[in-house]
Amino acid sequence: MAESFDHLANIPKADLMRVVVALATETYALQDRLAALEAVLAARGIDLAMLDAPAEPAAFEADRKARVAAFTARVFGPLLSDEGASEPRK
Repeated sequence: MAESFDHLANIPKADLMRVVVALATETYALQDRLAALEAVLAARGIDLAMLDAPAEPAAFEADRKARVAAFTARVFGPLLSDEGASEPRK
């Protein structure tokens, strides 16, 4: 049986909390912005059911990859580099 490894054991709790706060901030900002956008669309008579229709992911591939990279750096930065860490990595 393979030995279990705790990937979080060497990460300072302050860095983990920075990630939690960043994710909470991102979630609130997205929910708030989505609610505002949906209100504007509905006020202009746009059918919001269209938002649930499947979209072709390849149509925005380059843009999506750039957004994923930016999101990862913004949210997980404290875990990815020594610059955002509260303590130097071992």
